[in-house]
Amino acid sequence: MNPREGSGYSAPIVYKAFAVLQQVAGSPSQLGISDLARQLNINKSTVFGITQALLDLGMVQQDEASKKFRLGPALIKLGHQSMTEISLKSAAIPFMEKLCHEFEETVFLGRMDEKNVIILAKADSPVELKITAPEGARIPFFAGAAAKTFLAFQDEQTQKEVLAKRELPAFTENSIAAKEDYLAELERVGREGFATDYEEYIKGVNAVSVPLFGPGRRLVGALWIVGFSSSFSHTKMLKAVTAAKQAAQEISAALGG
Repeated sequence: MNPREGSGYSAPIVYKAFAVLQQVAGSPSQLGISDLARQLNINKSTVFGITQALLDLGMVQQDEASKKFRLGPALIKLGHQSMTEISLKSAAIPFMEKLCHEFEETVFLGRMDEKNVIILAKADSPVELKITAPEGARIPFFAGAAAKTFLAFQDEQTQKEVLAKRELPAFTENSIAAKEDYLAELERVGREGFATDYEEYIKGVNAVSVPLFGPGRRLVGALWIVGFSSSFSHTKMLKAVTAAKQAAQEISAALGG
């Protein structure tokens, strides 16, 4: 597999590692180092180094008896995550656009990893002065309503472990400072099915957020609506919560949740 012509950049070992993964994935039987070296025309020492790195990353697994390789759980997880995000976006975007049109505020779709909340898609408010952020943007772990949604639907032990390892940031004077208060807020979010942010993450900005579920009631994402506090008032937020919860139920149903 050759680097793309004209890309202006080449990392040969990356292409070789990807070629190894493709060969393992496409073979009807498991392959060993000698098999891979012969089929890919790569020397055995290079194949050995690549496969050891892939083993460390969980991208491949090795049979203890035959020493041959098969795809590993990390690669399967990445593929599943990619497909989940594609189907999640496909299911959510029509509802996001409807919510955006109804409330004239920006609607975001996202997920959380170990470090950040990640924006997967957005429907920008039609008004000139609005809150927005690019797809793929990462926002802090404890940022506002979206973070509350993701954490609220973890078990209580996980919540306590997360808070034990991290300090609650003071984004604004409205940010929840005490961990016991934050845990109480997560309990409320889990019970009522939505989260709010009254200028807790950014001064002058309010938000509401609802969870999205996939098969087995597994949390797969969150939908949140964001606007300036001057336009996204308490009364408007309560109406947005009702509409967002209804949209989340339909999206979750489409995902098998």
